[in-house]
Amino acid sequence: MKTIALLAILFVSYSSWGKVSFKWLGISGFVLDDGVTTLVFDPAMTRAPLYDYLPFRAVQSDEAEVFYWMNRCGIKSVQATFVNHAHFDHVIDAPMVVKKFGGVLYGSSSVINVGLGQGLAAKQVQKIKDNDGWKIGNFTVRIFDTPHAPHIMDIMLMDGNIEKPLKSPTSIWNYRVGDTFSFLITHPSGRIIFQSTGRVMDEDKLKSVTADVLLLTIANRHTSENLIQQRIIPSKARKLIPLHHDNFFYKMNRDKEIDYLWGVKVNEFNKALENAKSLKPIWPKYCEEVHIL
Repeated sequence: MKTIALLAILFVSYSSWGKVSFKWLGISGFVLDDGVTTLVFDPAMTRAPLYDYLPFRAVQSDEAEVFYWMNRCGIKSVQATFVNHAHFDHVIDAPMVVKKFGGVLYGSSSVINVGLGQGLAAKQVQKIKDNDGWKIGNFTVRIFDTPHAPHIMDIMLMDGNIEKPLKSPTSIWNYRVGDTFSFLITHPSGRIIFQSTGRVMDEDKLKSVTADVLLLTIANRHTSENLIQQRIIPSKARKLIPLHHDNFFYKMNRDKEIDYLWGVKVNEFNKALENAKSLKPIWPKYCEEVHIL
């Protein structure tokens, strides 16, 4: 009987972290869950149409939209929310997720000032820096400094840092980039790289990092070939999920169809992968569960 009980305990323990699931929240947002711990990255379910980029417009997190998508993804509670940089389309809903679903907000000083400005307490935020490692449940999240590439030629939109708590609502242009990070997420069942920028920079801190799964931002990439040769192949990943290819000027489509971001060239990216005989990407719909480990 003792042997049976021990085997049962081992089975339950294994099953609690034996599978890590991924659910896409749009743009570069996603959920990782192993049945015990839930991590959220870059939640930005609130969308801003082009006219909200006018300087006299103000934006804020859409609570109804956040609750709709979190519920649709089956999320009841969250242990940690990580944000890779402080632009609107990555951070806008992070404080709402922490306030309503729990956990701590991890990010740069600019991300932290977004959280504090939207009412988070000091104990609900945690500043992160290059080479940090944070253990949450069976997940460990290691931080890599990976600077955001310019948007247009050498011009970075919303450049600089958010120096003090950012009250909401406010102009999109006040969501300044701050530091930008990528993440190596390790778990007993495997390793995941989340590359948060679409370009591999000269000072590539991820160049020798390998993983089972690559979550890869493809917007604002230099070329598809560059991403394939400099990130996809060296990562040795067995699974690839492209991110940041939907149109964040539109509300997330509830009938599961994805409106692609102008100029992101999804078909060209797929063709480049075929030509390079690289691994075939997985393109989930919003909140579609994918067992990645």
